[in-house]
Amino acid sequence: MSARTGWYLVPLAALAALAGCALPPAAGPAATELRLTCPTARAEVPNADYVGRYAGVENAIPLQELAQDIHCSDTFKARLFPAGFVTIYGSSRIQPCRPNSTDCEDATNAANDALYASVRRFAQAWTTRYGRKHPIMTGAGPGLMEAGNRGAKDAGGPSVGYTTYYDSVPNPNPNADPARPYGGKPGLALNPYVSNGLIFSSVAMREQAMIKHSAAIVIGPGGTGTEWELFQIVETLKSRQLARVPVYLVGNRQLHWRSLEQRLADMVARKTVRREEVAFLKFAENDEDLLRQLAADLGLN
Repeated sequence: MSARTGWYLVPLAALAALAGCALPPAAGPAATELRLTCPTARAEVPNADYVGRYAGVENAIPLQELAQDIHCSDTFKARLFPAGFVTIYGSSRIQPCRPNSTDCEDATNAANDALYASVRRFAQAWTTRYGRKHPIMTGAGPGLMEAGNRGAKDAGGPSVGYTTYYDSVPNPNPNADPARPYGGKPGLALNPYVSNGLIFSSVAMREQAMIKHSAAIVIGPGGTGTEWELFQIVETLKSRQLARVPVYLVGNRQLHWRSLEQRLADMVARKTVRREEVAFLKFAENDEDLLRQLAADLGLN
């Protein structure tokens, strides 16, 4: 670290070697060093501990931002929450029913409402008992992520969110720049229940950090994004690229997880996966079961 500037100097050649890249001959100090800072708390995102800049779509993000995302998230965890997080994954579209509405007359909406409430109760109870050591962390979005952060905030504890630049609403402007699909607005990145937010430039670095920083993982039902995360987690643990952590699939097992179990059973039958490789996945039907089982797994009872 440079005492004069407060920047961290990382040899570019070392990062390139890790990525399997060869660098051209250096043209001076600036060509061989990255200067890493951890910008925080812009006026529009006062609950952010790190705000990486919007740097374009994933395949256009410079090495500087990739390295900064890794460095700043690792530094944040080591400084404030070294024991790691209970990380909640799940759909951004599973919402509670609106008060004084007929939303819950629909069976799907009623099931979503119950699941949102269960995740919120779990996060509140967990934070009350164990949140100082292992805070709740989510992807900082709406839906089940919001439920987790909301429950943690209800309990008055830390409520952590790791996110990046998303735009879930298609841009109606036909002349919009296609290279800016996420909008690049950090003020929209964190749900209002996050107390400590990190906004990554790179979605890949964000996903890596969420998995790496987890002391335990809780996965609720979701769409393609949650499925992507679920299989990243399964493969990372299955292939022993991560120290083993508890992984729970939450909600009604028959309703939400039957198709996943069928897919895994098919892989086992076709001998593309061994049954014992995915045996670490556990199920919790409700927040009380999850609280009890997870506390036991982490030796907190």
